[in-house]
Amino acid sequence: MRLFPATCLLLICCTLTSGVFAGVRYFRCKAIDPQNGNVIFTCNGSEVLKGNIPVSAQIRYRLPNGKYFARETINYRKDRFSPDLVFMDDRDGRREMIEKIPTGYNLLYQDSGKGTPESHRLKHSDGDTTALTVPGLPQFIDQQWSRYVANEKVVFYCVFPLQRKLIRLRSQLDRQLTYKKSPAVLIRMQPENFVYRWFSDPVFLTFHAKTHRLLRYQGLHYIRDPRSGGGSIVDLTFEW
Repeated sequence: MRLFPATCLLLICCTLTSGVFAGVRYFRCKAIDPQNGNVIFTCNGSEVLKGNIPVSAQIRYRLPNGKYFARETINYRKDRFSPDLVFMDDRDGRREMIEKIPTGYNLLYQDSGKGTPESHRLKHSDGDTTALTVPGLPQFIDQQWSRYVANEKVVFYCVFPLQRKLIRLRSQLDRQLTYKKSPAVLIRMQPENFVYRWFSDPVFLTFHAKTHRLLRYQGLHYIRDPRSGGGSIVDLTFEW
């Protein structure tokens, strides 16, 4: 049983480069199957910034043959750790939406363009442990950076739309390493619940030690594998 799906993350999974215009940076990504090295999907898009803080992002996903197959819009304005997002599959009209509300999250999903929209509400008090949607994960880790380098355990909730639930996750420094000739930090994420943790594989995030930029994402990604429609186990590398 694998519990890292539709979300998380990041998110996230884009290779960001310097933007041509102030306040905008453009990005791309490549998701590789860690078992055979085949390309699963690529992406490109743009992120609007206010200072160094993202405001919104537009992402397009492509099949290995270069054909676009999905679109995603992320809005960080209400909550940078729990941004709203909309994901649309151009092949069959499937869509997923997450909206942050004061009492939790509204989920809207539709199996196809001809399907009947369904909704679900996840309750979460703002006074409880921080809850995230995947695109907000890098900013949350940056905020908690001093705790990670001190090797503390950082616990948070993450929205998993496919499971229609919030899952409590634990994250901690796995080790410090050198990545592409630069000092880096490897963070391990797993469910906090012992049973979930026993039956799920961890997700590993590699961050640049100085800039705190995400360099690599390894594990189950929230974009469904276009080959099977299920979760994508990916190895994503980032260049900024």
